[in-house]
Amino acid sequence: MLELTNSLFYLISKTEGGCSGNRKYMIIETALYQDVLEHSSIFRQLPKDKYPNVLRCLNARVVDYPQDASIAALGDSSGCSGILLTGMLEEYLVDENGNQIIINHLRSGDVFGAESVCAGQVASHVYIHTVEKSKILMLDFAALLSEKTFSCSCRMQVTTNLMQEFARQVMFFNSKIRILSQKKLRDKLKIYLQTLEIAPDGTVCLPYTRRELSEYLYADRSALSRELCKMRDEGILNFSGSRLQILDPDFLAI
Repeated sequence: MLELTNSLFYLISKTEGGCSGNRKYMIIETALYQDVLEHSSIFRQLPKDKYPNVLRCLNARVVDYPQDASIAALGDSSGCSGILLTGMLEEYLVDENGNQIIINHLRSGDVFGAESVCAGQVASHVYIHTVEKSKILMLDFAALLSEKTFSCSCRMQVTTNLMQEFARQVMFFNSKIRILSQKKLRDKLKIYLQTLEIAPDGTVCLPYTRRELSEYLYADRSALSRELCKMRDEGILNFSGSRLQILDPDFLAI
């Protein structure tokens, strides 16, 4: 790795073919992704001119993936972790009947793999694949525990950010467990909606299609449609496409 005189540029490795693919070194203009990094939890409270230093310490590399490409498989020991620059990723599990259970959708700026590093585990606990063509900034978070990064002036802040991201992901997984443990579909919907940011007028734009939402809630798609229609008829909510409006605020009361 080599930091150039201009801090907006950084010699970074670009990998083709996944985590263990062939590396091709390239000069990447960090300004192209500065907005993504600036809004990513890992780079929180870090000066922009320190981004190249952090990329060097974390052995950064850019990986391009086509649509529907596998990033990590359950139990995969490649230790994939990083920040999604462009595109969309999907984390999921598979039940005993081969049905997918969507855990989460990741979008630009989202971090993945932090929980495995903080837990001292290398093996992936979920499947990860691309929903669309994606570009990923792979980061070796485990390097923060190495003596080689002790001299990095940003090490403490990046470590703090990583731990906060780990805590956020733990809270997310706890919420996911609550959703999956509910016997009633309406209760699953209620807990899920409680996790979303709802506008003062009660509206929210769902990040999933109806099919994806049914998979996320681990429910039958037809049953989900029927339940939403019942809730609409009862005056609890209204919906049109991905836009949903809560009409009865007491429904989301904890």
